[in-house]
Amino acid sequence: MQKPILITIGDPNGIGPEICHKLMANLPKTKHPVVLIGEPGRAQYGKVSKTAGAASIAWVRQAVELVLAGRAAAVVTAPICKEAVEKTIPNFQGHTEFIGEMCGDKEPVLALVHGDWVVAHVSTHVSLAEAIKKAKPERIVKVGKLLNEFLKKYKGIKKPKIGVAGINPHAGEHGLFGKEEMQSIMPAVKKLRAMKIDAVGPLPADVVFPQLGSKVFDGVIAMYHDQGHVVTKTLAFNLGDKRKVGGVNTTLGISVLRTSVDHGVGFDIAGKNKADPTSLRDALLLADKLA
Repeated sequence: MQKPILITIGDPNGIGPEICHKLMANLPKTKHPVVLIGEPGRAQYGKVSKTAGAASIAWVRQAVELVLAGRAAAVVTAPICKEAVEKTIPNFQGHTEFIGEMCGDKEPVLALVHGDWVVAHVSTHVSLAEAIKKAKPERIVKVGKLLNEFLKKYKGIKKPKIGVAGINPHAGEHGLFGKEEMQSIMPAVKKLRAMKIDAVGPLPADVVFPQLGSKVFDGVIAMYHDQGHVVTKTLAFNLGDKRKVGGVNTTLGISVLRTSVDHGVGFDIAGKNKADPTSLRDALLLADKLA
């Protein structure tokens, strides 16, 4: 029998339990059995709660430990409230960093997947000022290597083509709008190419993402959180009356296969039966494919 995929239900005061219930009621066909981790109890919808935060992260820890022990195939995470968890774990940044640290990597790589659209991020939950500092050649090379391997497995292609975004407007315009491209990104791209990885850049962000959408590239390296998230969620989300939220967040380079929804706790719609489980379904199917 296949090992199960574990789905943590997220913050009980948010939409996590609702989307888990909707998914299980209309479960897609998977190779692996699916097991929920967590018990919502009596929810206080929309409330930032230390109790809820502690419970949500305890369920994540439990699921990751089961995968590390070889008793489960993968973890799929519903959304947690970082502010609530931070009341128990000071300086908490998010699922990605927490699970990475459990796996021995304090700087894992966050990637967003929406069909053929794949974006890996050099930095995630830090200020923009800190993100610029983190865009160092060695980090960009790490992200490029992991993205290259992920694309090979996910898309089944031998030599993925990777676009590398610049960090400044017009990718710095040869130093006119910033030096980061010349000092950090260009050396990283040169090193990736020396490793036989087909990386191209730095390219202006407003060029490289349309190229990804046009299939010029198989994946893109974004230099910071919002650079990759805004464009991905614009494509994957419909937040109007016919609410539908797609896309997957996955963690690269760790010893645990982890996928996640690509949205937050939705405190504003929690308990109103408005939450869409599409992203959770996508996350489950990606985990099942890769496991």
